[in-house]
Amino acid sequence: MQINIEDNFDDVLRKSAVGQRLGHGALAVRSNLSIQEVRALLSGAFNEKHLRAVGSVLKLDADKLVSMAKAEWYPEIRQIQGLKFLNTPFPAAAYEGASVNCFIVTVPQTSEAILFDTGACPGTVLNYLETNQLNLKALFLTHTHRDHVAAYDAILETTGCAQVYAPELEPYKDATAVRVGEVFQFGSLSVEARLTNGHSRGGMTYVLSGLEKPVAVVGDSLFCLSQGGTQQGYRAALKNNREQILSLPAETVLCPGHGPMSTVGEELAHNPFF
Repeated sequence: MQINIEDNFDDVLRKSAVGQRLGHGALAVRSNLSIQEVRALLSGAFNEKHLRAVGSVLKLDADKLVSMAKAEWYPEIRQIQGLKFLNTPFPAAAYEGASVNCFIVTVPQTSEAILFDTGACPGTVLNYLETNQLNLKALFLTHTHRDHVAAYDAILETTGCAQVYAPELEPYKDATAVRVGEVFQFGSLSVEARLTNGHSRGGMTYVLSGLEKPVAVVGDSLFCLSQGGTQQGYRAALKNNREQILSLPAETVLCPGHGPMSTVGEELAHNPFF
């Protein structure tokens, strides 16, 4: 499935500037640009010289930023047996074209499924389960922002799923708290919980073993070419993403809350934050 990359170069700049508490004036002074030039850049007006200057101030990789601005790269589209990528519209967000991802993993050699986040349209998840004659065994939440739990009630009511898990630092309704380092076993499929907060207070990444390739469901901790917004936890987010996600094997498939899937190797090669 080819969907738009979630963030543009100006989104990356704004997220970094907000996270480091650097306003237009500070960026202008430190980059030797005018405030008007900085504002234009952060509004999406591409100027390579200006982008490199501001990117340097923000400690972002300038070459990766320029490549992103020129739309020179898109991740390889992957089909992993047992992993279903569902992208659902969420127009209640900041812009009309907003969408959110969720992922269904089939436990190998069974008819049981594990759902990661709910997406915004319960019918999308329920239709896939019904069409493929799958029973929902468990639901894991990466974090509890409203777009990631929008279909929670409808899915649980319809499926009767009793194993529901949410991050320990983000309790949600009747979900069982997931502790850092906890490992869940479903047949030959294992699910390891890693704390990757920063975007949200208790955001979790779930590292899956037992499919044809290693998989990490990262929620909004990391996006293709970007990461989730971090007004309060910018440094923590960078540290956690490096240590808990980007330290995984290069072939690990990354399943984000927004935008396309990619891999650890691709993000290390192309993501301006790293």
